Amino acid sequence: MNDHPVTCKYDQMQGAGRSASRVINKRVIIDRIYQENGISRTQLAKDLGISKPAVASHVEDLISIGLVVEKGEGESTASGGRKPVLLYFNQAYSYIGALDLSFSTPICTVGDLKFGIIGMEKIPLSDTDSLEEQKQSIKQAFLKILQDAGVPLDKLGILIISQPGVSKDGTTTDFIGRRHRAWVDMGLRAYLEDELLTPVIIKNDVNLAAVGEVHFGTGERLRDLIYVSCGIGLGAGVIVNGELYEGSKHAAGEIGYMLRYDGNYVETGVTKEILIERVAKLYAENGKNEEITFPFIVEQLKTGDALIEQIVREIGRELGRIIQNCCILLDIPTVIFGGEYLELGPALIDSISGFMKETTIFRHEFIPSSLKDAASLYGGFVVGKEKLISDLADIKKGNKK
Repeated sequence: MNDHPVTCKYDQMQGAGRSASRVINKRVIIDRIYQENGISRTQLAKDLGISKPAVASHVEDLISIGLVVEKGEGESTASGGRKPVLLYFNQAYSYIGALDLSFSTPICTVGDLKFGIIGMEKIPLSDTDSLEEQKQSIKQAFLKILQDAGVPLDKLGILIISQPGVSKDGTTTDFIGRRHRAWVDMGLRAYLEDELLTPVIIKNDVNLAAVGEVHFGTGERLRDLIYVSCGIGLGAGVIVNGELYEGSKHAAGEIGYMLRYDGNYVETGVTKEILIERVAKLYAENGKNEEITFPFIVEQLKTGDALIEQIVREIGRELGRIIQNCCILLDIPTVIFGGEYLELGPALIDSISGFMKETTIFRHEFIPSSLKDAASLYGGFVVGKEKLISDLADIKKGNKK
């Protein structure tokens, strides 16, 4: 029961209703033109159940801002008459930038509104670089992509930052682990917003990867899945009934912070940091004096190094236990696995899937990510496009970007 009822004049309610209806109608018209390879105004009205005058008005608005273009002619009707002019979505109206900070080397890319990638750059950063130098390197990578493709800066409509942690509103980071704290401390979001003159939104990296897989990768056409990523950290993105589930505090999927039997976080037993420590210890015990890094481990696995394979398989079984528990808790049958640990290959993948097959009473499908290190970037494209199109549906005639 509402103890504080809302009061307003009837004509204000009607006006608000008309305004909301107009935005909704314009959005469905945009979506339909986006999906079609040329469609007439008459066909839009017929398919969407919107009056021809309303369709004509909305289309005029969209043409005036450049989001829709008229091009070519369709087929005449059976009764003859003039051929209809076809409407096309202008995918180059605006561009989406995506930046993934979840890997050791940041990756940035830019794509158009139909996800056509115009460029991608990996940004090698040194531990000796100052925070200012790191920010400038990321900015210059975006500017290079735009310049190489001949796209002016003012065409960059939005930038999505994919990073570990929790952000409720997309502009501030409410929680982030110690390993990724530097990205928040350097004020990267505000810096890029000022330097690139475009809105910047922060989203959780693994959630974006889950969205990317559902739209473009292994998870296409799946309604329910868990995307699990492991490397520097451990996290999950949950898709339920085709929608990303973020939870009441936008912290769903922070599985690395579940507790082990000894009271420590589960990620303390499976991430790159512990993998490197365990390999270094086992090497030392066997009289091997090597500098252990993650790339070294990956390369040694390819040669059949039995000591490293032993550790990787043990970590794989621990990951299998964690993932199995998530599947049982959520009753979700499909897991897509991504992140830097994909580089560990069959030794890890087979160990995880083997453990899950051995221990479950329910059938769960475990699939390596097909998008690999691009999953979060594609998820960023989806989120960025949705934000841009939603905003454009509310643009009135003549207001251009």
